[in-house]
Amino acid sequence: GNSLVYRAFFALPESIATSTGFPTNAIFGFASMLVKILTEHGTKPTVVVWDAGSSGRKEVYPEYKAQRSSRPDLLREQWPHFEPLVEAFGYTNIRLDGYEADDVIATLAERAREQRIPVVIVTGDRDAFQLIDPEGIVKVMATSRGITDTKLYDHPAVIDRYGIPPELIPDFYGLKGDTSDNIPGVPGIGDKTASTLLQTYGDLETVLASIDQISGAKRKENLTNHAEDARVSKILATMRRDLPVDLDIAVEAGRAPDRSKLREVFREFELRDPLRRLEEFLGSEQAAPSPVVQTTLTAPVREGTLSGVSDLAGDELVLVARAPLVAEGELLALDPSWRFAVAGADEILTGAIDDPAQLVAAAGERAVVAHDAKALGTVPPNLVHDTLLGAYILEPARRGYPLRELLEERGLASGLDDEVAAEALLISKLAVWQREQIVDRGLTVVMQEIELPLVPVLRSMEVAGVRLNTARMKEITARVRDEVHDLELAIWRLAGTEFVIGSPQQLGEVLFNKLGLSKKRRGKTGFSTDARVLQAIRDEHEVIPMIERWRELNQLDKTYFSVLPQLAERDRQSRIHTTFLQAAATTGRLASTDPNMQNVPIRTDLGREVRGCFEAAPGNVLLSADYSQIELRVLAHIAGEPVLKEIFVRGEDVHTATASKVFGTPPELLDLGQRSKAKMVNYGIVYGLSDFGLADRLGIPRAEAKEIIETYLARFARVRAFIEETIARATTDGHVTTLWGRRRQIPELKARNWQVRTLGERLAVNTVIQGTAADVMKLAIVHVDAALRDCAVRLILTVHDELLFEGPPEEVEGVRELIRREMCRVWDHDPPLAVDIGVGPNWMEAK
Repeated sequence: GNSLVYRAFFALPESIATSTGFPTNAIFGFASMLVKILTEHGTKPTVVVWDAGSSGRKEVYPEYKAQRSSRPDLLREQWPHFEPLVEAFGYTNIRLDGYEADDVIATLAERAREQRIPVVIVTGDRDAFQLIDPEGIVKVMATSRGITDTKLYDHPAVIDRYGIPPELIPDFYGLKGDTSDNIPGVPGIGDKTASTLLQTYGDLETVLASIDQISGAKRKENLTNHAEDARVSKILATMRRDLPVDLDIAVEAGRAPDRSKLREVFREFELRDPLRRLEEFLGSEQAAPSPVVQTTLTAPVREGTLSGVSDLAGDELVLVARAPLVAEGELLALDPSWRFAVAGADEILTGAIDDPAQLVAAAGERAVVAHDAKALGTVPPNLVHDTLLGAYILEPARRGYPLRELLEERGLASGLDDEVAAEALLISKLAVWQREQIVDRGLTVVMQEIELPLVPVLRSMEVAGVRLNTARMKEITARVRDEVHDLELAIWRLAGTEFVIGSPQQLGEVLFNKLGLSKKRRGKTGFSTDARVLQAIRDEHEVIPMIERWRELNQLDKTYFSVLPQLAERDRQSRIHTTFLQAAATTGRLASTDPNMQNVPIRTDLGREVRGCFEAAPGNVLLSADYSQIELRVLAHIAGEPVLKEIFVRGEDVHTATASKVFGTPPELLDLGQRSKAKMVNYGIVYGLSDFGLADRLGIPRAEAKEIIETYLARFARVRAFIEETIARATTDGHVTTLWGRRRQIPELKARNWQVRTLGERLAVNTVIQGTAADVMKLAIVHVDAALRDCAVRLILTVHDELLFEGPPEEVEGVRELIRREMCRVWDHDPPLAVDIGVGPNWMEAK
């Protein structure tokens, strides 16, 4: 609390006050931060911790925080109102006599980590980064300029910023000190030097033991003379995690906040802008289904075996299987058995099994409800509802769908002692509510014809996997790493210094300060060095293309070369088994992870080589079936654009034809640059590309980009009308839908900030087009899989608009046109869909 209050006080003008003259600048800023937390992270239980001592640090170092002046008078007037403000938000205030807030926070964070309860620490103090754990349970939202400008840090983000992991942050402060807390550190050592020393030597003690190896006479002298200061500084910067804090983090995490008095407090202090944002949030909260009163459910539970499943009454069964628990630090579970629960109409059967597939088999052909049915390993053949997918299609923009959160939001709780039985009971009740909502919102087709039939197909693709030629991959890897090494040496030579090329801060220092190149765009931590900036200054220095190439190769190495062979080695047949994420993208598109196969490159020569490493098993071939320009065909139909439809019907190159229309030039006289501009506009329209964005991507003046877009929209008048009508309807309805009824809320359209509204406009148009294309792709997967049910050719992968199949050459050739027909059959509109098909021994040659 103290950190945020002081930051608010000094960040905002002291002139901010109520109409009666009471100062409120700190109250305004602190309330704004709490509103930001509420609106961006939802109604999560929140604890605000206040300083109540120095945690013994003054005994260690009497000058600790000695430079701080007393609390300013204007802040002293406001101070009594901060804790009541926290309470009005429904949050909890904590202070522990004799201790600093940082140590109380550290203690609570450690408890949360031990109990695996995700928490975010909001603070302006960077020393809190030491609390971040590698598993992502504890994160830090750090405030920077102002009070609501924040950045969320996890373990990789700290390494990216400082070059060291969070656990070395106390050592970091031990070397550099901290003027805000009067921590001395070592003179002459700042952030960069401290980071470099720790990267080189590992920790503070090793740095101090290696002074003879450190360059610079003055630096050696300072480290020698101030070694004890460094050790004391590390102690001062190290947060305690063992305080006797009287708070049960698990109980607090389950507490429902009471915000009934919040509006009253905001009006008392005349916090108009924070109140407006609060009202918008609470209004959207009320627009959503209102949380029901807490309902505690119970049912008879019977321990038994799977043979008892057939005795359960009812038309539907709810299946739950919980994996064996592995104790921390152990490799294997003490009990290898899975716990299962099957809920029937009037009782719940529980017991132990060796494999969840046994549970699915026991259910037979009976209708099944589950939460994330794919996680059962074997998908029930008669899956009638999945509460994970139900939550997804009802709230596609949500960050995640953990069952516990979904149940809490519906006010569902169980009085059963058996956790697995309780889960089955609560899933059944959640499913009832979801099914009603799905019908009411017109989402039945999305659920019953798209999402549910897709689950077993995705699972079969995960099991099938795709074979990796590891020998070929290792050859490419060796060549790439040699090139990366050569590039590093060349970049350092041209820069005149060695530095961490992957660090945006260090790269910016070299490019803009040392080499004096043009500064294009400032980010939160300095001038940006992202891909667009490097592209803009590419001609200013020969080092830029080398850096771009280094980034490309380094990313491929981290994402694929270092990962894929290890994954393939786990499988006897060297096959990669990705996991498909069905409830991930707001538009309805599929995603995948471990590894992410959606981003396997194809546009560069090296990317195509990577694809060439994915091959058919001996005796088989791969068939690639790729929708041709599906989103533009969807746009032509939904917009009812006759010119665009005619281009597709005639089988013309759509980008060449578009360029001809936009530039008024016969197709045969167009140059490649004009076609490229038309292609960018064609796809840019789908993604809401502005004239500024088009100018940036094509490297042309903004006026020229605006003229190109205006000419395009004049030539394709129905596209302009579609965009305008979609935005108007979405603004009125608050949502957009795809052709199959998939719905997405667009709250951004109600925002007062024009940039947020513009984003909402882009999302509205993009969701209709990309979401419909996603529905088409999912339907195609379901239809093609069904058509190939009795065939040796199997669907093994889907990436964007492409399906990849594997099978014997003669059978692949026999189903080639069947696949094309089934993929086109799901779309009974004008213009028709087109599918490009290729066959080859590997993925590259099949394209």
